[in-house]
Amino acid sequence: MFAAMLLPQALLVAAAWTPVMDAGFWYGLGFAIALIAGPAVAVEVVRRHGREVTRRVRAINEMIHRADLGGRRSDNGPSSNCEITELADSVEQLVESVTRRERRILESALSDPLTGLPNRALLADRIRHLIAVSQRTRSAFAIGVLDLDRFKVVNDTLGHSTGDALLKEVSRRIQRALRECDSVARLGGDEFVLLIAGDAEVARMVSRRILELMREPFRHNDQVIDVGASIGLAIYPEHGQDDVTLLRHADSAMYRAKRSRTGAHLFDGDSGALRHSYLSMLGEMREALEERQFVLDYQPKLVLATGRIGGFEGLVRWNHPLRGRVPPGEFIPFAEQTGFMRDITRWVVEEGARFSRELTAAGLDLRVSVNVSALDIENPDFAKTVMEVLRRHPIDPRRLCLEITETGVVSESETAMKNLNLLSRLGVTLSVDDFGTGYATLSQLQRLPVNELKIDRSFVSGINKERGNLTIVRSTIELGKQLGLKVIAEGVETAQEMRSLAALGCDEIQGYFLAKPMRAEEVIDWVKMRHALYSGPVHALQ
Repeated sequence: MFAAMLLPQALLVAAAWTPVMDAGFWYGLGFAIALIAGPAVAVEVVRRHGREVTRRVRAINEMIHRADLGGRRSDNGPSSNCEITELADSVEQLVESVTRRERRILESALSDPLTGLPNRALLADRIRHLIAVSQRTRSAFAIGVLDLDRFKVVNDTLGHSTGDALLKEVSRRIQRALRECDSVARLGGDEFVLLIAGDAEVARMVSRRILELMREPFRHNDQVIDVGASIGLAIYPEHGQDDVTLLRHADSAMYRAKRSRTGAHLFDGDSGALRHSYLSMLGEMREALEERQFVLDYQPKLVLATGRIGGFEGLVRWNHPLRGRVPPGEFIPFAEQTGFMRDITRWVVEEGARFSRELTAAGLDLRVSVNVSALDIENPDFAKTVMEVLRRHPIDPRRLCLEITETGVVSESETAMKNLNLLSRLGVTLSVDDFGTGYATLSQLQRLPVNELKIDRSFVSGINKERGNLTIVRSTIELGKQLGLKVIAEGVETAQEMRSLAALGCDEIQGYFLAKPMRAEEVIDWVKMRHALYSGPVHALQ
């Protein structure tokens, strides 16, 4: 009797420590109890404690279901009616779910979500692994930093969705150009890192293959996009023996390639000195503005219908006190990258307006054109800046022409359109420069308040030899006429090209055949002499 009284307490302890025993255990235990305390006690104990175990098993099962996939139950039902079997299935499903989640977390931590390429974290690990392998095998490898040219313009003019599609296609083209032993990662934005097995010569070969693929136009939603690339290369162990140094040197070489427009450049000096040269140039440009080292040279434009000069384009030059005349190709790209282009543009517009007033005072009815960039049009204060310039230099606004690259004009952002409309209402002439090299469509040109189209020199050159160029020029002139725009051809170098353009209905020409850019002090006398010697339509000119 005493044993029968203690048995329930002992079973409670057993149940607490064995909550997942199966039904067979309880049936066997009931048989033992029946021998000791009688059948009635056995039935009651098994019934009471069997229910308790079942409740606990179901609670654990429910807890697992809540944990699995954020509380969502599996679509698969239990494999049998046994509570313990269902619990085992649930545990297995939970383990699989946790494994999948860990895999997704690991992938997202080590890969770029847009392109699927390795990200910065995985890149650093791979570089360190390559260094260890190269140390054992005494072999070299290269790191290349690739940056797209004009990618910001694509984002600003065509939208970020187009930019994302472009980055995906770039990643695919890079992978096509690489060998099986090479790899690529994306650092962010439009910057990619190449890991190339081999020495400098191999790295140059792979880089050339990538750049060739990048020259092929990209197509997105019937839009043709022309985006180049610049690659900087650093070789292990010659240019660094750790991932940070190698990446820094490759990045420095990339900026050198971008400045020189060579496509690819191998690191050839101390990156600290290179960064110092960048800072030095920025300081020199600020000093150049203050000390009036920047000047505008002027290239004339000829009206084909009259044979007279209709205006001049002001082209910025830098008279450096030590290096002499610095061509714009050496400092304009750097000015655009550093944001200093806004300061240069402000000066260019003011100088153009000042010179226009000087020409008017000399009795010459000529328009002065100056170049502004896409970044200027996106500046909220740009139209206000032009208005302030015209107040300081009172001229007929029509005598000031702003030549905007096609990619800048076709930007239909709210800021760009506001600037263009304000300038148009003010009376300033607006010209689409380098037409044919960008992404303008007929519908966009109809909406934009522009007055002129300038056909890019790449189409004008060889117009009498290349049927394709002739077709493009003829179509552009006809398009301009249909839209009521003046059409100007630049880069004219021969009398034959000039006469062909006149026959096609082009309004004005500009190029070395007419005259090279000249200094401001030479313009007035040159125009007066030209008008004294020549008059009449272009067919009379030789």
